[in-house]
Amino acid sequence: MEKLSGVLSVATVLAVMAGAIALFGAHHVHASDDEYTTVTDLDAFKAHFMGPKIMDPADSANYFVVNEDGSITGSWHGDDMAGTWRWDDKYFCRTLSAPKAPEDCQEWGYADGKARLVRNRGEGDATIYAMGK
Repeated sequence: MEKLSGVLSVATVLAVMAGAIALFGAHHVHASDDEYTTVTDLDAFKAHFMGPKIMDPADSANYFVVNEDGSITGSWHGDDMAGTWRWDDKYFCRTLSAPKAPEDCQEWGYADGKARLVRNRGEGDATIYAMGK
């Protein structure tokens, strides 16, 4: 495969870009709002999202887990993912320490083994994740 700047292959650059888009939600997902049940209270959030792996649907090796102790753990493109979360009104607010990212409060919904996260308190970009054990 052709080298880009003599350092990275085109495939490597595309893989890194795709991972960043999936992790930080820099794309719009065109899924019907009717498909998802939006979670608006902490008990419902815990019942649906606490404990299972929330995974990149294209690569289950990329995942995170929301833990009851307020931590977030996981692995994304071979790197550890770590952070903290809190519930604020009807939003999941997370701050990642690895990879670094600012706090973002998100609206979460679920449907058929999938999680939909909408950034910026439900006003931003949406990302769809697969859910597993």
